[in-house]
Amino acid sequence: MSATLPGLDRRPASRRSRSRAVRFAWQSALATVLLVVAIFGVGVRFELVGCLYLAVVTPELCRVDLAEHRLPNTLVLPGFAFASVGAAFGWLATGRPPTATAVATLAVGGFFALLAVTGGVGMGDVKLVAVLALAGGAASVLVVVGTVVLGFITAGLGALTILAARGGAGNLAFGPYLLGGFWASVAALPLFV
Repeated sequence: MSATLPGLDRRPASRRSRSRAVRFAWQSALATVLLVVAIFGVGVRFELVGCLYLAVVTPELCRVDLAEHRLPNTLVLPGFAFASVGAAFGWLATGRPPTATAVATLAVGGFFALLAVTGGVGMGDVKLVAVLALAGGAASVLVVVGTVVLGFITAGLGALTILAARGGAGNLAFGPYLLGGFWASVAALPLFV
């Protein structure tokens, strides 16, 4: 059964409605916390735009990736536009081109594309990490480094937990780990800049 296709969801309407209300409540609360983290981590400047978009979609991206092992393009791809607008207006405001941001985005995106070719990650992860690098790199390249390093460390710990719990291999949704690394890096940014 799929909760995303109403015709196939056989639960009573009251249970579906209650489930949606609960999901809306926790996602709204988490998005609000992430909006605050973004504002305090990045500061009120144009480069914040990409982070604000990611704050709104992070809860749903995590939910979908954990449930279905996919990162919907409808949520990921608009992040490129928001992060690009933030970086471009930041460039206009400061006069400094976002060269480091572009290099970091291409490097991380290229590295993850190679991982995808070898079967290490999915294409959704490649697109997500490129958006995270563009949005985070606009604030500081330290966010990009933190996203990747923390994402891999926490995903490794998650994989070990899955191995211990199930006694064998299992699928790992990598998106929530990348997003967690991103938000931890944004939160820690004021300590390093």
